[in-house]
Amino acid sequence: MEPANSRVNQAEIARALGLSQSTVSIALKGDTRVAKKTREAIKKKAEELGYVPDPNLFALSLYRTQSKADKIVAGMAWVTNFPTKDGWKDMRMIRDYRKGAEEQARKMGYQLYDFWLGDPEVSSQRFRQILLARGIRGLIFAPQAEFHTTIDLDFSDFAAVTLGYTLWKPELHLVSNHQHRTIRLAYRSLQNLGYQKIGMVMNSWVDRRVAGSFTGGFLSLNPTLKGKGFVAPHLYEDFDSTAFEKWFNKWKPDALISSGDCSKNVKEWAKNKGLVLGKDFAFAELNLMDLDGSIAGVSQRGELIGKSAASVVDSLLNHFEYGIPAAPLRTLVEGVWVDGATAPRKG
Repeated sequence: MEPANSRVNQAEIARALGLSQSTVSIALKGDTRVAKKTREAIKKKAEELGYVPDPNLFALSLYRTQSKADKIVAGMAWVTNFPTKDGWKDMRMIRDYRKGAEEQARKMGYQLYDFWLGDPEVSSQRFRQILLARGIRGLIFAPQAEFHTTIDLDFSDFAAVTLGYTLWKPELHLVSNHQHRTIRLAYRSLQNLGYQKIGMVMNSWVDRRVAGSFTGGFLSLNPTLKGKGFVAPHLYEDFDSTAFEKWFNKWKPDALISSGDCSKNVKEWAKNKGLVLGKDFAFAELNLMDLDGSIAGVSQRGELIGKSAASVVDSLLNHFEYGIPAAPLRTLVEGVWVDGATAPRKG
């Protein structure tokens, strides 16, 4: 007589349904070679019997996969949705995401394939069919070209994550830098270097792409200054040097935090005024790409974000978690402060 707490295995599910164990095994992985109706019946029976994957067998499977270096056993999709097929390549951060995702995917036995969802000649239904025909169930969605983007795709057979906050609907599992903590890290690092009046200058479009995390993080620290060092953030839609200069003269910051194209605008304004970053005021970049010490700021660690996305997709696939999640999970990667010439220690 078996103990009451014995683990239900796939063979028992197969016997209950009159199917082979191999059919049950691949069906539980969501393999479309098994008819959808049969897959649903197997999943339902597995739930009824209380079946859960054996973590020891999973660990053994993972070990076997990792021990076979560079052996590709499955495909994973890198999905972009810019107006042009290669438009995403103009953004270095996204290129870093993909580099990290590809490296991690290969370690886990996947080949990362590029797919362009924005192709006007391919419907969402056809796009889905192409993925399934190639046996690809795991999807990594690169950041969208526009904030609040909606995608019309049947996700029922896919395990998917999105990078960043630009995909509005559907709400998928998400991997991103922890931008709220990134700006707090920059702020605190500048304070530790002796700066007391720290301002934020940013295109509001950039802040919207990170769901307001930059302004939220910045303002969360201002109350700690008790009015002594408060500097109102300068947000704009289109950079106006006159408006910026008026703001700068009013608040007289001794350090500025910025990101993206705004950093370029600040540098050009300072140059035109004969001001030197790191001498007349400190400057920190929130998305530091070149870690050569010329600019101070925070590296958001794009490659690590990409690696994390691939790992999340792999976990979803191994646990047969397909479709739009009822409770999307957020994986937020910490940035790292990098000292640079534009923010020397004060005094």
